[in-house]
Amino acid sequence: MVALTKNQNKWGFACGRVSALEGRLISQETFHILAGLEKVKDIFNRLQETALREHMTHGALTWEDWSTVIDNYVHATILSLKQCSPNGAVSDLYSLSEDYLNLKRAVQNRGSFPFSKSQFDENRLTEVAAGNPSLLPQIIRPAISQLLGGLGTDDTDQFTLDVVLDGAFLRHYLHLAEQTEAPFIVEWVKQRVLGRALVALWRALRAGQSLKTFQTHFLPLGEFNGLITEISVIADPKAWGALIPGRIGDLWLDSFEAAEDEQVSTFETLLSNMLTDIAQRVKLQTAGPERVAGYLWGLWVEAYNLKLIISGKLNELDSDLLKKRIRNTYV
Repeated sequence: MVALTKNQNKWGFACGRVSALEGRLISQETFHILAGLEKVKDIFNRLQETALREHMTHGALTWEDWSTVIDNYVHATILSLKQCSPNGAVSDLYSLSEDYLNLKRAVQNRGSFPFSKSQFDENRLTEVAAGNPSLLPQIIRPAISQLLGGLGTDDTDQFTLDVVLDGAFLRHYLHLAEQTEAPFIVEWVKQRVLGRALVALWRALRAGQSLKTFQTHFLPLGEFNGLITEISVIADPKAWGALIPGRIGDLWLDSFEAAEDEQVSTFETLLSNMLTDIAQRVKLQTAGPERVAGYLWGLWVEAYNLKLIISGKLNELDSDLLKKRIRNTYV
């Protein structure tokens, strides 16, 4: 296991803030209590006792309201930590997904960019929408260039768009990890990237899409190029487990013990729980980028669990099913 960085006193203030913020994260037990409540109103009352209350307004009972409240809470926390951190790449790892939601809209020239912005400001996005990707980072510029003006609106083109953007996101994510100058974070990110790549391939296969598209439009992904190329020609995803290295390969095979329609989501949950187990190693670090990254992962899992429970309650899903899908928390 890669060691944590040492003598990172410049991270002392940010890690001091993290020490306080960790105490505000919602526990596993509380999520199970929330999943057992029958009414969304009761969930609202319970959440008034959490850090989320600062972003809540009375009567926010539609899914759009709840989703916005949670996203605003997460974004505000990420931005606050970035402002007091000596290296913003750590925080950028956790805001990048919203950047790519805006980037997809820019590629499609959809006119507005409503999601939080970190890597791509309004000017960059407007240039992309006009067909000019020159302001984008070099690591993703070739991929985005091939999209501009070259895709239609049919299902095949939309699938290609998603594959290109997914590959660009993962390359960008790996690039940000390298910028943190923390080997532990880099290795953790590689595990997440591999897991996300496998899920993308699996979901595409289940949807009847050709995995050859991934060989053409998803790569390069560094050390995972060979693996992705190899499994792209194997029609049985269970057989991929013999090729997937390390603990993720074990989790992959474990997921096939679930019902067929639950296998992908089961793998995602197992992967998330593994990443949380690894991230928890940093909780005793006094000062270093890993401590901030670990907390932000915990915050990301918290947001996922909140959205899972609230969406499930609004759609009247069974409480036991929701409890089964709750991901392990950082605290």
